[in-house]
Amino acid sequence: MATMRAGILAAAARIAAIFLLLGVAPARAADTTEAARLQLLAGATGHGAGPFLAGLRMEIAAGWHTYWRLPGDSGFAPHFDWSASRNVASVDLRWPAPERFDAPGDSTFGYAGEVVWPLLVTAKDATKPVKLAVKFSYGVCSNICVPGEAELSLSIPVSADAAATPESKLIRRFLACIPEEPADPSILSARLDGAALRIRYRAEGEAPQLIIEGPKGFWFDKPRVARAGGTIEYAVPFEASKGRALKGARVKLTLSGPETAIEAVRSVE
Repeated sequence: MATMRAGILAAAARIAAIFLLLGVAPARAADTTEAARLQLLAGATGHGAGPFLAGLRMEIAAGWHTYWRLPGDSGFAPHFDWSASRNVASVDLRWPAPERFDAPGDSTFGYAGEVVWPLLVTAKDATKPVKLAVKFSYGVCSNICVPGEAELSLSIPVSADAAATPESKLIRRFLACIPEEPADPSILSARLDGAALRIRYRAEGEAPQLIIEGPKGFWFDKPRVARAGGTIEYAVPFEASKGRALKGARVKLTLSGPETAIEAVRSVE
């Protein structure tokens, strides 16, 4: 445990060195690189009044992954700039539940294979077409990490009876993976047990992956997972800055699996 923060700092230093060496790729209209293919998707053939569904898709090459809003020890979160859009009042981007990528001294959170970030878009004027445009900065990692940028745009006409597009089903599949509070809050709890935080999750089936976001000054290691009957228990070693106490603190818990997408805040008992 004494080396946890040292490992995190070393991993971060390696990433910083790579980025200084490579530099950030210049923005371009192309949506394909060796490691990732990017595409803006419309959920319908047009838009009317009220928010409408769109998506930003990333297809990721085998052996590579990209990052979640919380990248972890050594990654960096994607950045989305919608300022070049036209007739757009707001873009509400949703984050599907991520995966954990654990390596010695380094844990990161993100996506492999494919991810679609669902977008709920609101037009300023529902009687006019929308141009959805994004400048997207991201990173993809394998044995090395590579930064990239892409500029994408999509025109969406006005339609009183817009029909679903073939891409709509794909966007909605990832929309269903947005983590939320469980219907029964009692199935998830957090308690302090010496140098470990124990998360208990009452559920059947395979144990989902756990990601913990704590207050500033806490570092959480890879969970050890065990099952006792109908309860899954995660024992998570942690370190804290001097003078910081975890008991009574609030932690955000994200559970991610094929049939699970949970995000909940719990006070540590």
